[in-house]
Amino acid sequence: MKTTEANQLKELVQKENFVGWTYSVDYDRALIMTNDLWKVQALGVPHNCFLVAASFNPEEIESVPEADREVILLRVIAATHLPQEQDLIQTKIDHFQRQEGIYQSSGAHDYDDITKNQLQFSGLECRVLGTFYVRDGELNLGSDLESFGTATRLNVYRPRGKSLAIIANYVDPIRRQKSAEEMQQLGLKKPISPFKIGTVRYTSTDRLHRLNDEEKVPVAIQPADFLARRTAIFGMTRTGKSNMVKQMVSVVKDVADKGEIRIGQLIYDINGEYANANQQDKGALADLFPRDTERYRMLDTKGFHDLRNNFYEQLIEGFSLIRSELQGAPGANSGYLSFFLNMSLDEPGASDYGEKIRWEVRVAAYKALLFKAGFEPPPSHKVRFTANKDVRKAVDEAAKTSLPDPSTGLTLGQAVDWFLAARAANNEQPLTSSGKGRWVDDTLGVVLDMLQQKNQNNTFISGFVVLTDIAKYHSAKRTSDVATEIYKFLEQGRIVILDLSVGNALIRESISKQIAAKVFDESMKRFVEGKLPPNIAIYIEEAHNLIGKGMELSDTWPRLAKEGAKYRIALVYATQEVSSVHPNILANTENWFITHLNNSREIRELSQFYDFEDFSRSLLRAQDVGFARVKTLSSPYVIPVQIDKFEPKLKRSLATPSPTTGGPTEQKGLMGGKLLLGNKKAASGGK
Repeated sequence: MKTTEANQLKELVQKENFVGWTYSVDYDRALIMTNDLWKVQALGVPHNCFLVAASFNPEEIESVPEADREVILLRVIAATHLPQEQDLIQTKIDHFQRQEGIYQSSGAHDYDDITKNQLQFSGLECRVLGTFYVRDGELNLGSDLESFGTATRLNVYRPRGKSLAIIANYVDPIRRQKSAEEMQQLGLKKPISPFKIGTVRYTSTDRLHRLNDEEKVPVAIQPADFLARRTAIFGMTRTGKSNMVKQMVSVVKDVADKGEIRIGQLIYDINGEYANANQQDKGALADLFPRDTERYRMLDTKGFHDLRNNFYEQLIEGFSLIRSELQGAPGANSGYLSFFLNMSLDEPGASDYGEKIRWEVRVAAYKALLFKAGFEPPPSHKVRFTANKDVRKAVDEAAKTSLPDPSTGLTLGQAVDWFLAARAANNEQPLTSSGKGRWVDDTLGVVLDMLQQKNQNNTFISGFVVLTDIAKYHSAKRTSDVATEIYKFLEQGRIVILDLSVGNALIRESISKQIAAKVFDESMKRFVEGKLPPNIAIYIEEAHNLIGKGMELSDTWPRLAKEGAKYRIALVYATQEVSSVHPNILANTENWFITHLNNSREIRELSQFYDFEDFSRSLLRAQDVGFARVKTLSSPYVIPVQIDKFEPKLKRSLATPSPTTGGPTEQKGLMGGKLLLGNKKAASGGK
């Protein structure tokens, strides 16, 4: 065995951290006999910790036979009984019954040394995670066992320091190469090192296995895992979901800067914690990247763009929102309202002069309707359209006064009067266009009826009143479509934060969907045209409201979550409930960050994915902020991680700190004195 290959396996096996031997192994699990002394020397064996098992002596690894050149990776999932456990329990009970005081004494009734030695042995049940081996000079990990020997004695160790860093940050050579290729495809001009997200943490009680900085092994993640991928963040309130989102935004920004590419980031800020500084973080993302951040809000606020559209300027977008809001209204599928919602405001080509004239009249009448419904117009806004001399004369006669020529421009108040007079004139004698056709066609007639609140039979209708509640979606100050403006910012690689903490909830949902649809549709359009869509990452909180399990996959949000990766759109979604998210989205999610979940139903739902079942008890009990179980695209198994705290004033480094190897710590025994062991060679990991 070559020295370089031998060293890679040798680094995984640390004799000073010997914890026992396997006494039963199969393809799925291993049972280990351990001892209190070995556990103390290894700074404990926490629940869910990694263990490694090997049959060779690391000091003699160069001469190891081919069959033994492997290290089995295990995870502790439970304690188990040794065959003689019942006899030892009876011994303890007999001892307690003879005890004369509360505290242990070393008198005549104390255990003898041989009994103490026997009592210190116990069993561990472990999940087999895979097999490390060396091929072509690189460390590989198979996700199973190729074979196992019933008579083979496997020594078991708890990896710490450098050994644990190798395991926690392991990426398969093929996946590593694939990741590098994906980064090139995404346009990165420089290779980017994995970035640190936190340190290994096995349990809520971290008194021993995280005793000092040397024992806090860093966990790093491949940048390509998050770009054009789906990432789920699950956990109860106040367990660190927002902190993880802030970390990701900061890291993606660093990746873009160091890779010299543009990655736009769109954050749906439900609670206003990303756009605004709070007491907990002493800052906000906008403070960290002030020159690269654009903030939007549904109120007129200094430092924020208005999230609402101007219905007078963005005709198509505004009317689309009207359609979506009135879809379920009474009469939306029949009568005048149905006709109104199905009219077109798309501008015809310049070559079709007659249709262009009719479109100008229709738009002017539509704007007059908005004005009548209470939509505040932009300053000095006027409408212009062409009406022939005969039409103008008939309108003046109906108004009983001389009205301005609409081709010179009408204020919206004047337009209301003009169109009401035009309706009255048309009812008396149908108005005709220059070509002797009808000047008031069916579509224009419906708009005029809504303006008058009467149908063709002069029966009362709600008319413009159905639009009054939609006026809150409108901003008179905006001069361009908000969704188009946001997409341009994303193309430029800017961080766009939508502060949705203020304003009507229904408006927030509608505008949020409108913007998401724009991002998806525009990126898909470019992809279909053979162009390269921009790199975009979208972050959403309370995701169950947007991609809930009951939604149709053809809806905007499920489509973005399911198909967005193809168009270089990454999605990070956070919620408290695994079961509330559409199952198709869950099945296609590559990255998972799970903190505390408070009920068994959610745990069972999560247990269907990867090896999260091993962490069921821990997820239900541990409520520590930032204590997450992380599975990424490149990682072959779940890693328990304490996520780093987001510090607004400090930018994260992408380089993974070199881990240090922690040595054993001498401690007193659990029996109150010196721990005893018959075979002292075993404590050093010898065969």
